Formats: sequence, structure tokens, C-alpha cells
Amino acid sequence: MEFKDKESGNFLPHPSRGLLPVEPEFIFRSASMRALCDLAAQVAPSDAPVLISGESGTGKELFARLLHTLSNRGEKPFVPVNCGVLKGELFADKFFGHEMGAFTGANRRQKGSFELAEDGTLFLDEVGEIPQPNQVDFLRVLEEKLFKRLGGERDQPFQARIVAATNRVLPEMVREGTFRADLFYRLNVVPVSLPPLRERQEEILPLAEHFLTHFCHRYHKHGLSMGPRTVRVLMRYDWPGNVRELKNLVERLVLLSRGGAIRASDLPLEMQMGATTEASPRDSACHTLETAVREAEIRAILRAFKAAHGNKPEIARLLNISPRTLRLKVAQYDLKERLSRRAAG
Repeated sequence: MEFKDKESGNFLPHPSRGLLPVEPEFIFRSASMRALCDLAAQVAPSDAPVLISGESGTGKELFARLLHTLSNRGEKPFVPVNCGVLKGELFADKFFGHEMGAFTGANRRQKGSFELAEDGTLFLDEVGEIPQPNQVDFLRVLEEKLFKRLGGERDQPFQARIVAATNRVLPEMVREGTFRADLFYRLNVVPVSLPPLRERQEEILPLAEHFLTHFCHRYHKHGLSMGPRTVRVLMRYDWPGNVRELKNLVERLVLLSRGGAIRASDLPLEMQMGATTEASPRDSACHTLETAVREAEIRAILRAFKAAHGNKPEIARLLNISPRTLRLKVAQYDLKERLSRRAAG
């Protein structure tokens, strides 16, 4: 694994142990990402909590792992927890653990994330989703550095470093009263904001090439490459799903490829449409009627989705088609993932 500046080829120096290999997908070339990597090297040796914000798919967990690897805790556990799926007793059990007999079904002692992290790093993904009642419990542990397993009587020490991540705007949540201000300030000692992929286009092609090599090796495909027009389409696309979307796309292209060059026509139609808006008049004149109809239908579906706030029966009504026809069109034009992201965002 290599962590390096793809332009200079230089490894990022570790503050105490020299050159260090870490996550390969953390490829950077833009000035903004270089600055963030410098920041990571600067704050990694400390115990200060770090709050990473950014859109879904920008690499927040990779950045958290980078901080962990560069720190003096690098050989200790890195424990990620998705806070977005936890609430109530499930939240407490996940973080605090439990003693045998603490509740029905507790047949043995179970360590929680506070304990599993030991003196390593506890990564809180989607920290903005922690339910308000549980925010109080979490804050108490951060302040007292102690916790008890559910059903336990003995205090356990909490020694891990906290790195949190969110795609929510936490200051707004604090103003709205849905996220505790004291917990926010406790987590936001070192704020880091990861830019979306559309703002660092220099990284699109290196990342695409990295994923292409990775998945060709995984699926035993050889001789695959991306044609010039394919590259142009990738560079013009706005990547609402960021690096995760690019990675998933390349994996699908490799799986479905029969060898040779990956053509622009192999890409989802919505991506091709984004490229045709900047195409020359001569290129536009070569569009078939079928392509023009498909592009128009995709635009209509996307506009109706926005107007109906994702309500499928309402989308079908606005388009004057049946729900079944809508489902077929979404599948035909490979729009399901894009619409799901819009609904989530």
C-alpha cells in the first residue's frame, strides 16, 4: 500500500517513523488535498479529537485511518462504528458492552466499542445521527474518561482517541437543538473538511486508473484500458457520489467488460448526456433519434423526481405513465442508484 502524491511521487513522511505505507485509495494531486495531508501529519501525533465533514463518498473513513496510521497509536486498534444505525439500548450495548445476564439473551460478557478501541482510535461515522438521549451518555464518557458495561458495577477506563465524521452540517443542528452544543465543541477540536471530487478534478483520472488496476487484478481481467472519449466523459461528470461512485462504476465496468478498451458507450447514459452538453455541433448532429429520446426521458424523470420529492406514485402521475412503466424506465436507464442518492441527500 502506498500513500503518495501522484504528481511528485513522494511519500508522506511519518512524524516519528519515517516513510509509511497506508491506504492506496487516498490518492491526491490537488492543492486542497495536499494541504489536508499536511494537516493530518501535523495533528496525528496528538490526542486531540478530529471532526471530518464532507459529502458521502469523499473518503472520510480513509482520512480517519490515515490519521490513525500516522499517529503513535498506529499499531493499536482502529474501531469504526456507524452511528447512523444505532439508537436506544442498541446504541448503549454497541458502545458500552454488557455483562452476562444484563438483559434477556445476554448469555456472555460482551465488550463494547469503548473497550475494544483500547488506547487506539475510535472512529464515529455519521456522528450527527446519534440520537439526542444517547448524546448525553456519550458526552459523559468523553468528559469523565470512564464507562460501565451494561449490568456492570466497575468503572472501565476510556483511553482511545476520537475521530468523528459526518455529512451533516452540525453547526446548523446545534442551532436547531438536534445536536448538543457541548458534544459538538468536544468533537470539533480539529475540524477537517474534505472537498467533493468535482472540486478536485485532478484526482479523477488517477483514481479511475487505480481502481481499474485493482479490479482487473481482482477479477482476473487483463488488457483493459479506458479510451480517450471515456476519459473525457469521466472528467466532465460531476460525481455526486464522489470517490465511492467512481469506485463502484469502475468495478461494474470491469465486471461487464469483454476485453479491450472501455468505451464511452459502456458508461451509464446519464454520464454520456453530461458529456454531450459540451460536445461540438458536429458531434451533436451525429446523435440518433433514439439517443435524443432517451436523453429527453432521463431529464424528464429527474425533473419529476425533484418536483415530487422522490414520491414514486407522484413521479408517475407527473410523467403521465404507470408506476410499472416508471420502474422499467428507471431500470433501463440505470437511474436507481442516482435517484437513491438524491432521496438520501
